[in-house]
Formats: sequence, C-alpha cells, structure tokens
Amino acid sequence: MIKDFLSLIIGKAYAQELIPCKDGTMADPTVGCVETPKALVNTQSEILSIILKSADAIVTVAVAASVAILIYGGIVYAISMGNEDKIKTAKNIIFWSIFGLIVTLLAKYIVTAILVIITQ
Repeated sequence: MIKDFLSLIIGKAYAQELIPCKDGTMADPTVGCVETPKALVNTQSEILSIILKSADAIVTVAVAASVAILIYGGIVYAISMGNEDKIKTAKNIIFWSIFGLIVTLLAKYIVTAILVIITQ
C-alpha cells in the first residue's frame, strides 16, 4: 500500500512535460526558460569559490585557536594564586585572544564584502 502511494506521488512528479530551451536544457512550463547568470558560468566564479572555501577553513582554524588560547588564559588566571605578574599575563592573554577572535570573525565578512564588490 505504501509502495503504491509512493509510486503515485513519484509518478506525478515525473509525469510533467518539459519544454526545450535555447541553451539545450529543459525547463518546467510553469517556470519557463531561465537564463543562467554569467557569474555561474564564468571560470572566475570557480576561483572565487576556492577563495571563499579557503577563507572559511582559515577562519575555522583561527576561531578554534582563539578559543583555545582564551581557555588557556582562564587557566593561567585561575592558577595565578594572587601573583600580580601572572594575573597581568593572564589578563593580556584573555584580552588578545578575544581581540583575535573578533578580528577573525570580522575578516570573514570583509573577504565576502570584497568579493561581492569585485564580482559586480
């Protein structure tokens, strides 16, 4: 019974007739032929895609490193036992790790904004 129901639904989905388009593809008649944007066909978009994927990977590693350093700064602060030099060192570690985390997160948006400007 379920198999018949699924074949009925799937059969209806594939029973629609498609219309040919100028570029050789087929399209749904309710939507019509839609021109593919040049940015998707352009080889430059592949390069930009690689740049974005690389930036994402770098951001992921940098965020993980910033969080690890932040945790390390918290541990240094916790085991400082009132020693002013160690407390100062721990506060510097925490401050700069948070600063690095903010810069890293902003860098991703800056790279994306620059690529949007370049591709327009």
